[in-house]
Amino acid sequence: MRKCDFSRSHQEFENWIYWYGRFILKLISARRVIRYKDEKLELMEALVMRCCVRWEVLVEEDVITAFNRDSSAYAAHLGLKLRKHLTKDECEAILIGHRYLDFKSVGDLKGFARRYLSPKFNPFEAITSDLEHKIDEFLVMRNLLAHYSSSGWRSYYRTMKRSHRLQRVREPGEFLIGINPKTKLFQWHEYLQAFLASSRLMLKSVG
Repeated sequence: MRKCDFSRSHQEFENWIYWYGRFILKLISARRVIRYKDEKLELMEALVMRCCVRWEVLVEEDVITAFNRDSSAYAAHLGLKLRKHLTKDECEAILIGHRYLDFKSVGDLKGFARRYLSPKFNPFEAITSDLEHKIDEFLVMRNLLAHYSSSGWRSYYRTMKRSHRLQRVREPGEFLIGINPKTKLFQWHEYLQAFLASSRLMLKSVG
């Protein structure tokens, strides 16, 4: 039975992140079609959603691939009798069924992976704490932009105050096109780099 491959999904993810990075640079420097700041901020915030979707796709594919490689940890945790080597379709049916995987944070994802995935094929443990922190910040932004709820605003406000010690917490789009005073890089650049670095560490850990 041919097993799923981690590398293909990671290559596709990284290609998309690089593409988004190039697109954001074009967006920020645009002077004609997208001239005004409010237009740039709207598109910047839409790109937050797209980046998070690509991350969610990668996570789901990695979970399925890890389960496809070895289902013994999942079976042992739930007290089930499963073949060690299941087909990809069987893995998807067991793990996802008619719904989709939904992780609130990298810590939530790591907890799931430690319970249900074989340590040998668990790529998520390779995500370092600093990268985890950056990705979680980005997910908080995504949650706010997806719902604009009062709880989303509170979570975003607390996260940004705690992480960046801001005197004034700006909306995600405005914050992302700003410059980090410590690194002199765009804020959005650092989040995309966190996704890329995590992907590479994850792939290396199961390679």
